[in-house]
Parts: sequence; C-alpha cells; structure tokens
Amino acid sequence: MLVSSPLRRVPQARPADVLAGAVTETFTTSGSLDYWATVRQAESAAPLAEELATMVRTGRSRPALAPLATAIQLLLSTLDCADDTAGTLDDLLNLLLAVHAEACRQVPTPGLSDWLLNVQFEAGRWCPIDISEYGPALSRAELERYRAGVRRRWAADPGDLSARDAVERLARWEHDTTTLIEVIGGDLRHAAQYGRLARALADIGEKTSAQEWARRGLAAHPEDPPGAGLRSFLSNSGAC
Repeated sequence: MLVSSPLRRVPQARPADVLAGAVTETFTTSGSLDYWATVRQAESAAPLAEELATMVRTGRSRPALAPLATAIQLLLSTLDCADDTAGTLDDLLNLLLAVHAEACRQVPTPGLSDWLLNVQFEAGRWCPIDISEYGPALSRAELERYRAGVRRRWAADPGDLSARDAVERLARWEHDTTTLIEVIGGDLRHAAQYGRLARALADIGEKTSAQEWARRGLAAHPEDPPGAGLRSFLSNSGAC
C-alpha cells in the first residue's frame, strides 16, 4: 500500500496577489454589524485565517506576513462597529496575532516595532499585543524603539488603558521590577493594588519582593478586604 508523504497533503500556496486580494475581500466590512452578522463574519473569515496559519506552520511565513498584518488591521476596524458579545471576532483576532507573531519569529520583519505601536495605539481600538510572543522577533534597536514608544504613550496619558496594558506586559516580559511596581502599584492607596502587585511580582519569579509588598499591604490595610488576598498570598507563598 502506498503511503503518501505528509508534504503532499500541504495545499499549494496561492499567489501573493491572489492571497492579498482574498484577505482584503474577506476581512473588509461596511457599516455596523449586529450580533448575528458578527458571528457570520467570523465564520466567513475563519477558513482564510486557518489557511494563513497553515502557511506559517509549514514554513511559508514570508508570503503570509503581509496578508496577516492586513487581516489584523481590517479586523480591528470591524471590531469598532460590531456586536461581538459572543467573542467570535476577538477569538479570531487572538488567533491571527498568535500566527503573525510566529511568522515574525521565523523571518526578519523590518519595521515590526512601528507596526506594533500602530495597531496598539493608532487603530482606534485596544489590541492585545503579547510582547512576550513578538519580543523575540525584535532586534535590539527595534525593541528599544518599541519600548520608547510605549513609555512615551504612557507618560503622555497615564490613564490610557491601552498604554498601561502595554507597559505592564513589557515589564513582565523583561522582568522589569521597577516599572512593574510603578505601573501596577501606582499610588498604592488600596489593598487590592498591593495584592495585584504581589501576584505580578511572583509571576515573574520575584518571590522575595512579592512577599515584601504583600507585607507592606497588610501593614497599611490590616483588614485585608475581599479582593486583596494578602494573607492568603503570603500563606500560599510560604511566608507565614
């Protein structure tokens, strides 16, 4: 019995112009989308998203990069005017971002830092960029450019949730304890801030610092209100 090679089961890639056209046609929407129209849009775009993912998984990242970037940007525009209560478009966005990040890690992607800053801050909608996935694809200069852009945005408007999220994700990935304390702790007026800070520090392996901030929180808020979890954190971390 003949056994076909796995390579034979990989579909032929579409020509670049055909793929780009398919992405533009599939991911472009007009007007507002109600709940069911949003679900249908996600279902319609899913096969093309999977085709792009297959290209990346089978070593064809280079021709997939530009279509993936376009799909993400068009999807962000759609999300601005869609009732995505079911989360179908958000799920699709997360898939595309994960595949795009993988593609960027496989092949050089000049200008990646500018693209990341654009989709995070200029697309008109919060975009959950996971810098731990994209970071390894950035050169030292590109990473510095991205870091400076994120910090500049946050300094200009500390209340900007997208900037705060980007700063926190970057600090977690770089194990930047000082920035993590600054962005999560803030003014440390509430017990919950101490609790969240302690858990964030523990997440990046800073156990001693995490316990110290939890103790500070208990000293300032001995009642340990619901949601802070300072005593349970210290107990679970073996500090008391």
